[in-house]
Amino acid sequence: GAASSRKYLLLRAQHLELADDMEPTAAMPASTAAIAGLLAGVAQVAAEHPLDTLKVRMQTLARPDLRALDDGAVGVLRATLQREGVAALYLGVYPRLLTYGFVKMSLFSLYERLRRTSLSPAVAGTLAGLANSVVSCAPELVKAQCQVAIAQGSGPRFGFAQTMAKVVAERGARGLLIGLAPLALRDTIGYAFLFSVYEKRHAYPQLPTALVGGLAGCSFYLVSLPADRVRTVIMTQSLSRPAFRSAIEAARTIAAQEGLRGFYRGLAPTFCRTFVGQAIALTIYDRVTTTLVSGRG
Repeated sequence: GAASSRKYLLLRAQHLELADDMEPTAAMPASTAAIAGLLAGVAQVAAEHPLDTLKVRMQTLARPDLRALDDGAVGVLRATLQREGVAALYLGVYPRLLTYGFVKMSLFSLYERLRRTSLSPAVAGTLAGLANSVVSCAPELVKAQCQVAIAQGSGPRFGFAQTMAKVVAERGARGLLIGLAPLALRDTIGYAFLFSVYEKRHAYPQLPTALVGGLAGCSFYLVSLPADRVRTVIMTQSLSRPAFRSAIEAARTIAAQEGLRGFYRGLAPTFCRTFVGQAIALTIYDRVTTTLVSGRG
Protein backbone atom coordinates (compact mmCIF):
# COMPACT_ATOMS: atom_id res chain seq x y z
CA GLY A 1 0.00 0.00 0.00
CA ALA A 2 0.93 3.69 0.05
CA ALA A 3 2.31 3.51 3.61
CA SER A 4 4.69 0.64 2.85
CA SER A 5 5.79 2.34 -0.37
CA ARG A 6 6.61 5.56 1.51
CA LYS A 7 8.51 3.57 4.11
CA TYR A 8 10.52 1.80 1.41
CA LEU A 9 11.43 5.09 -0.31
CA LEU A 10 12.42 6.70 2.98
CA LEU A 11 14.83 3.89 3.79
CA ARG A 12 16.38 4.04 0.34
CA ALA A 13 16.72 7.84 0.46
CA GLN A 14 18.49 7.69 3.83
CA HIS A 15 20.67 4.73 2.71
CA LEU A 16 20.09 2.87 5.91
CA GLU A 17 21.75 -0.46 6.48
CA LEU A 18 19.34 -2.35 8.68
CA ALA A 19 20.93 -4.10 11.64
CA ASP A 20 23.90 -5.51 9.76
CA ASP A 21 21.61 -6.73 6.99
CA MET A 22 19.76 -9.11 9.28
CA GLU A 23 16.45 -7.24 9.10
CA PRO A 24 14.35 -7.34 5.93
CA THR A 25 14.11 -4.42 3.56
CA ALA A 26 10.82 -2.53 3.68
CA ALA A 27 8.09 -4.27 1.79
CA MET A 28 8.33 -3.99 -1.96
CA PRO A 29 5.26 -5.01 -3.99
CA ALA A 30 5.82 -8.34 -5.74
CA SER A 31 4.72 -6.87 -9.06
CA THR A 32 7.39 -4.17 -8.77
CA ALA A 33 10.19 -6.70 -8.27
CA ALA A 34 8.80 -8.79 -11.13
CA ILE A 35 8.69 -5.93 -13.64
CA ALA A 36 12.11 -4.64 -12.64
CA GLY A 37 13.59 -8.13 -12.78
CA LEU A 38 12.15 -8.73 -16.25
CA LEU A 39 13.68 -5.54 -17.65
CA ALA A 40 16.98 -6.15 -15.88
CA GLY A 41 17.23 -9.66 -17.33
CA VAL A 42 16.68 -8.55 -20.92
CA ALA A 43 19.23 -5.74 -20.57
CA GLN A 44 21.77 -8.11 -19.04
CA VAL A 45 21.55 -10.53 -21.96
CA ALA A 46 21.95 -7.76 -24.51
CA ALA A 47 25.05 -6.48 -22.73
CA GLU A 48 26.92 -9.68 -21.97
CA HIS A 49 26.05 -12.43 -24.47
CA PRO A 50 29.16 -12.28 -26.73
CA LEU A 51 31.39 -12.65 -23.67
CA ASP A 52 29.15 -15.46 -22.40
CA THR A 53 29.64 -17.38 -25.64
CA LEU A 54 33.39 -16.92 -25.36
CA LYS A 55 33.27 -18.22 -21.77
CA VAL A 56 31.25 -21.30 -22.72
CA ARG A 57 33.55 -22.15 -25.62
CA MET A 58 36.57 -21.91 -23.37
CA GLN A 59 34.97 -24.15 -20.75
CA THR A 60 33.47 -26.95 -22.87
CA LEU A 61 35.13 -30.35 -23.17
CA ALA A 62 32.73 -31.62 -25.83
CA ARG A 63 34.13 -29.51 -28.67
CA PRO A 64 37.95 -29.46 -28.57
CA ASP A 65 37.87 -28.00 -32.07
CA LEU A 66 36.49 -24.81 -30.55
CA ARG A 67 39.51 -24.28 -28.34
CA ALA A 68 42.78 -25.80 -27.19
CA LEU A 69 43.73 -26.20 -23.54
CA ASP A 70 46.50 -23.65 -23.93
CA ASP A 71 44.30 -21.08 -25.67
CA GLY A 72 43.48 -18.01 -23.65
CA ALA A 73 40.44 -15.82 -24.17
CA VAL A 74 42.10 -13.86 -26.97
CA GLY A 75 43.09 -17.04 -28.82
CA VAL A 76 39.60 -18.53 -28.62
CA LEU A 77 38.04 -15.24 -29.68
CA ARG A 78 40.39 -14.91 -32.65
CA ALA A 79 39.74 -18.48 -33.80
CA THR A 80 35.99 -18.06 -33.47
CA LEU A 81 35.95 -14.86 -35.53
CA GLN A 82 38.23 -16.30 -38.22
CA ARG A 83 36.21 -19.49 -38.68
CA GLU A 84 32.65 -18.34 -38.09
CA GLY A 85 32.51 -14.56 -37.98
CA VAL A 86 30.94 -12.22 -35.46
CA ALA A 87 27.59 -14.04 -35.69
CA ALA A 88 29.09 -16.98 -33.78
CA LEU A 89 29.32 -14.83 -30.65
CA TYR A 90 25.53 -14.48 -30.68
CA LEU A 91 24.71 -18.19 -30.93
CA GLY A 92 22.10 -18.97 -28.28
CA VAL A 93 21.12 -15.34 -27.78
CA TYR A 94 17.48 -15.89 -28.74
CA PRO A 95 16.67 -18.44 -26.02
CA ARG A 96 18.28 -16.08 -23.51
CA LEU A 97 16.37 -13.04 -24.74
CA LEU A 98 13.11 -14.99 -24.73
CA THR A 99 13.54 -16.53 -21.31
CA TYR A 100 16.12 -14.75 -19.18
CA GLY A 101 13.89 -11.81 -18.37
CA PHE A 102 11.38 -14.24 -16.86
CA VAL A 103 14.17 -16.06 -15.03
CA LYS A 104 15.28 -12.80 -13.43
CA MET A 105 11.67 -11.86 -12.74
CA SER A 106 11.26 -15.08 -10.79
CA LEU A 107 14.58 -14.64 -8.97
CA PHE A 108 14.03 -11.08 -7.79
CA SER A 109 10.38 -11.64 -6.85
CA LEU A 110 11.32 -14.62 -4.69
CA TYR A 111 14.28 -12.80 -3.16
CA GLU A 112 12.16 -9.80 -2.14
CA ARG A 113 9.51 -12.08 -0.61
CA LEU A 114 12.16 -13.92 1.40
CA ARG A 115 13.68 -10.66 2.62
CA ARG A 116 10.32 -9.68 4.08
CA THR A 117 10.51 -12.74 6.37
CA SER A 118 13.51 -11.40 8.32
CA LEU A 119 16.07 -13.43 6.37
CA SER A 120 19.47 -11.90 5.68
CA PRO A 121 20.51 -11.16 2.07
CA ALA A 122 22.82 -14.20 2.13
CA VAL A 123 20.13 -16.63 3.24
CA ALA A 124 17.45 -15.12 1.02
CA GLY A 125 19.86 -15.19 -1.93
CA THR A 126 20.73 -18.81 -1.24
CA LEU A 127 17.10 -19.94 -1.16
CA ALA A 128 16.10 -17.80 -4.14
CA GLY A 129 19.02 -19.12 -6.16
CA LEU A 130 18.22 -22.73 -5.29
CA ALA A 131 14.56 -22.40 -6.25
CA ASN A 132 15.31 -20.39 -9.37
CA SER A 133 17.82 -22.93 -10.69
CA VAL A 134 14.88 -25.18 -11.57
CA VAL A 135 13.38 -22.34 -13.63
CA SER A 136 16.65 -21.46 -15.37
CA CYS A 137 17.97 -24.97 -16.08
CA ALA A 138 16.23 -25.58 -19.42
CA PRO A 139 17.08 -22.12 -20.87
CA GLU A 140 20.70 -22.52 -19.74
CA LEU A 141 20.90 -25.96 -21.36
CA VAL A 142 19.43 -24.81 -24.66
CA LYS A 143 21.68 -21.75 -24.73
CA ALA A 144 24.81 -23.80 -24.05
CA GLN A 145 23.93 -26.37 -26.72
CA CYS A 146 23.43 -23.55 -29.25
CA GLN A 147 26.71 -21.88 -28.36
CA VAL A 148 28.79 -24.95 -29.22
CA ALA A 149 26.58 -26.18 -32.05
CA ILE A 150 28.80 -25.18 -34.97
CA ALA A 151 32.48 -24.74 -35.79
CA GLN A 152 34.40 -24.48 -39.05
CA GLY A 153 31.15 -24.12 -40.98
CA SER A 154 30.10 -27.73 -40.40
CA GLY A 155 26.83 -28.95 -38.95
CA PRO A 156 23.44 -27.31 -38.59
CA ARG A 157 22.79 -24.13 -36.66
CA PHE A 158 20.05 -25.10 -34.27
CA GLY A 159 17.70 -22.41 -33.05
CA PHE A 160 15.87 -22.26 -29.75
CA ALA A 161 12.86 -24.39 -30.73
CA GLN A 162 14.88 -26.98 -32.66
CA THR A 163 17.41 -27.40 -29.88
CA MET A 164 14.73 -27.84 -27.24
CA ALA A 165 12.95 -30.37 -29.44
CA LYS A 166 16.24 -32.19 -29.97
CA VAL A 167 16.83 -32.40 -26.21
CA VAL A 168 13.36 -33.84 -25.59
CA ALA A 169 13.63 -36.25 -28.54
CA GLU A 170 16.96 -37.68 -27.42
CA ARG A 171 16.70 -37.50 -23.62
CA GLY A 172 12.99 -37.10 -22.89
CA ALA A 173 11.40 -34.27 -20.90
CA ARG A 174 13.80 -34.95 -18.03
CA GLY A 175 16.61 -34.05 -20.40
CA LEU A 176 15.68 -30.39 -19.94
CA LEU A 177 17.09 -30.70 -16.40
CA ILE A 178 20.53 -31.90 -17.53
CA GLY A 179 23.13 -30.12 -15.41
CA LEU A 180 20.68 -29.10 -12.68
CA ALA A 181 22.91 -30.24 -9.79
CA PRO A 182 25.97 -28.09 -10.61
CA LEU A 183 23.68 -25.24 -11.68
CA ALA A 184 21.88 -25.33 -8.32
CA LEU A 185 25.21 -25.41 -6.49
CA ARG A 186 26.46 -22.45 -8.50
CA ASP A 187 23.34 -20.38 -7.90
CA THR A 188 22.93 -21.11 -4.19
CA ILE A 189 26.51 -20.08 -3.43
CA GLY A 190 26.69 -17.34 -6.02
CA TYR A 191 23.47 -15.50 -5.20
CA ALA A 192 24.26 -15.59 -1.48
CA PHE A 193 27.34 -13.50 -2.24
CA LEU A 194 25.78 -11.40 -5.02
CA PHE A 195 22.87 -10.16 -2.94
CA SER A 196 25.05 -9.66 0.14
CA VAL A 197 27.35 -7.35 -1.82
CA TYR A 198 24.47 -5.64 -3.63
CA GLU A 199 22.66 -4.77 -0.39
CA LYS A 200 25.80 -2.97 0.84
CA ARG A 201 24.92 -0.12 -1.53
CA HIS A 202 22.89 1.39 1.34
CA ALA A 203 26.02 1.60 3.51
CA TYR A 204 28.10 3.22 0.76
CA PRO A 205 25.77 5.70 -0.98
CA GLN A 206 28.74 7.49 -2.53
CA LEU A 207 29.44 4.48 -4.76
CA PRO A 208 27.60 4.31 -8.11
CA THR A 209 25.00 1.55 -8.26
CA ALA A 210 26.65 0.26 -11.44
CA LEU A 211 29.96 -0.26 -9.61
CA VAL A 212 28.28 -2.06 -6.72
CA GLY A 213 26.33 -4.18 -9.21
CA GLY A 214 29.48 -5.08 -11.13
CA LEU A 215 31.30 -6.05 -7.95
CA ALA A 216 28.29 -8.07 -6.82
CA GLY A 217 28.39 -9.97 -10.12
CA CYS A 218 32.11 -10.66 -9.75
CA SER A 219 31.55 -11.97 -6.21
CA PHE A 220 29.02 -14.43 -7.68
CA TYR A 221 31.61 -16.12 -9.89
CA LEU A 222 34.53 -15.67 -7.52
CA VAL A 223 33.00 -18.36 -5.31
CA SER A 224 31.00 -20.38 -7.86
CA LEU A 225 33.16 -20.62 -11.01
CA PRO A 226 34.26 -24.23 -10.30
CA ALA A 227 30.61 -25.32 -10.17
CA ASP A 228 29.92 -23.29 -13.31
CA ARG A 229 32.75 -25.03 -15.18
CA VAL A 230 31.26 -28.42 -14.31
CA ARG A 231 27.80 -27.17 -15.36
CA THR A 232 29.12 -26.04 -18.73
CA VAL A 233 30.85 -29.37 -19.35
CA ILE A 234 27.68 -31.29 -18.51
CA MET A 235 25.37 -29.05 -20.54
CA THR A 236 27.55 -28.91 -23.67
CA GLN A 237 28.28 -32.62 -24.00
CA SER A 238 26.65 -34.74 -26.69
CA LEU A 239 22.98 -35.40 -26.03
CA SER A 240 23.00 -38.79 -27.74
CA ARG A 241 26.39 -39.97 -26.44
CA PRO A 242 27.09 -38.13 -23.19
CA ALA A 243 30.65 -38.50 -21.94
CA PHE A 244 29.72 -38.03 -18.30
CA ARG A 245 26.98 -39.65 -16.27
CA SER A 246 27.24 -37.24 -13.36
CA ALA A 247 28.64 -33.91 -12.30
CA ILE A 248 31.13 -35.68 -10.02
CA GLU A 249 32.49 -37.67 -12.95
CA ALA A 250 32.88 -34.47 -14.97
CA ALA A 251 34.65 -32.75 -12.07
CA ARG A 252 37.08 -35.63 -11.73
CA THR A 253 37.88 -35.48 -15.44
CA ILE A 254 38.52 -31.75 -15.31
CA ALA A 255 40.84 -32.21 -12.33
CA ALA A 256 42.69 -35.09 -14.00
CA GLN A 257 43.16 -33.33 -17.34
CA GLU A 258 43.72 -29.74 -16.26
CA GLY A 259 44.32 -29.71 -12.51
CA LEU A 260 42.69 -27.25 -10.13
CA ARG A 261 43.29 -24.43 -12.62
CA GLY A 262 40.83 -26.16 -14.94
CA PHE A 263 37.96 -25.20 -12.67
CA TYR A 264 38.80 -21.54 -13.26
CA ARG A 265 39.12 -21.76 -17.02
CA GLY A 266 37.42 -18.78 -18.64
CA LEU A 267 37.99 -16.57 -15.60
CA ALA A 268 38.82 -13.39 -17.57
CA PRO A 269 35.79 -13.36 -19.91
CA THR A 270 33.58 -14.51 -17.05
CA PHE A 271 34.54 -11.58 -14.85
CA CYS A 272 34.28 -9.10 -17.75
CA ARG A 273 30.91 -10.54 -18.72
CA THR A 274 29.43 -10.53 -15.25
CA PHE A 275 30.76 -7.08 -14.30
CA VAL A 276 29.21 -5.50 -17.38
CA GLY A 277 26.00 -7.55 -17.24
CA GLN A 278 25.29 -7.14 -13.54
CA ALA A 279 26.31 -3.48 -13.50
CA ILE A 280 23.62 -2.81 -16.10
CA ALA A 281 21.06 -5.27 -14.72
CA LEU A 282 21.25 -4.19 -11.08
CA THR A 283 21.29 -0.50 -12.00
CA ILE A 284 18.12 -0.97 -14.04
CA TYR A 285 16.57 -3.04 -11.24
CA ASP A 286 17.38 -0.35 -8.68
CA ARG A 287 16.07 2.52 -10.78
CA VAL A 288 12.91 0.76 -11.94
CA THR A 289 11.96 -0.35 -8.42
CA THR A 290 12.54 3.17 -7.11
CA THR A 291 10.47 4.70 -9.91
CA LEU A 292 7.59 2.24 -9.57
CA VAL A 293 7.42 2.41 -5.79
CA SER A 294 7.56 6.20 -5.97
CA GLY A 295 4.66 6.15 -8.43
CA ARG A 296 2.63 3.99 -6.08
CA GLY A 297 3.23 6.42 -3.25
